[in-house]
Amino acid sequence: MKSILSADDTLLVQSDNNLGKLQNSVDHEMTKVMDWLTANKLSLNISKTKYMLITNKHVSTKSFIINGNRNRIERTVTYKYLRVIVDEKLTWKEHCKQLFKFVLSTMGVSKESISKFLIGNRFHVKLLVDANG
Repeated sequence: MKSILSADDTLLVQSDNNLGKLQNSVDHEMTKVMDWLTANKLSLNISKTKYMLITNKHVSTKSFIINGNRNRIERTVTYKYLRVIVDEKLTWKEHCKQLFKFVLSTMGVSKESISKFLIGNRFHVKLLVDANG
């Protein structure tokens, strides 16, 4: 398992072509992480801990779960890391949508107008997302 540290956040990355092997590997690595935390008198804040399963395969991933200290860790489909929003299919749609909202708001466009624009002009939002995806 690869770890990426930044300030007070830790990102753990594990990959495998086989979902079953990935599950076993993550379970094993999480046991080691939990043991290390306990040995160093630290704890995992389960409420702030999330995981994302990034895949382009068309297989069911509903049975994939991660536990920490016998508590289920919440799965998320998007995650903001270092100001970049990543989604489980790496489409960048949510990141572009949020960036688009930010740009409009810095131009002085009201939240109501942004909502109307996003709902009424999906073609423009889709065009922006497709240009980056």
